[in-house]
Amino acid sequence: MARWILQLLIVLVLMLVVSCARTYEREAKFIHEEYAPYAAKGTARICGQAYLNLDGTNQHVASGDRVLLAPVTSYTEEAIKVKVIRGRKMVDPDPDAVKFEKHTKTDDEGRFCFMDLPAGEYFVVADIALPTSTKAHRKSQLAHAKAAVKADENVYILVIR
Repeated sequence: MARWILQLLIVLVLMLVVSCARTYEREAKFIHEEYAPYAAKGTARICGQAYLNLDGTNQHVASGDRVLLAPVTSYTEEAIKVKVIRGRKMVDPDPDAVKFEKHTKTDDEGRFCFMDLPAGEYFVVADIALPTSTKAHRKSQLAHAKAAVKADENVYILVIR
C-alpha cells in the first residue's frame, strides 16, 4: 500500500514538472474593440517608481530596468496572471497587441514616466534586475501594478514586488 502511494506521488510530481515546463498557450484572444479606446494619442500621464522588497525590510530600487505599459484588456489580464504572477513562459503575443504597448526604463532611483496616454486602465510591469545579477548572467523579478487615468490627469504609482 505504501509503495503504491509513493509511486502515485512520484507520477504526480513528474506531471507537475512537465506541465510547468511547457509554454502556456494563450486562451484569450486579441479583441480589437477592447483596444480601440487606446488607439489615439491622449493627454494623461502615469509616472511612478519601481522596486523589490527583498526580505521585508530591505528595498532594491530598479535602476536602468525595463518598464512596460499595456492597456487592461482580457488579453493582457491573462498575460499578467500567467507570466507575471505565476512566472510561466507564454507563446509570443499577438503583433496587434504589441502595437499598444509602451516601453521605458527607470532612472537610477527607479522612477519612470509614460506620457500622452489616452484615458483608461493600464498594467505597468517592471523587469527588475536582482542585486546578485551581472551583465553576463542577468537575474530579475517582475513587479506589476494597475493604474487608471483620466484625460489630462497625472497618476503616480508604486510598482512593487
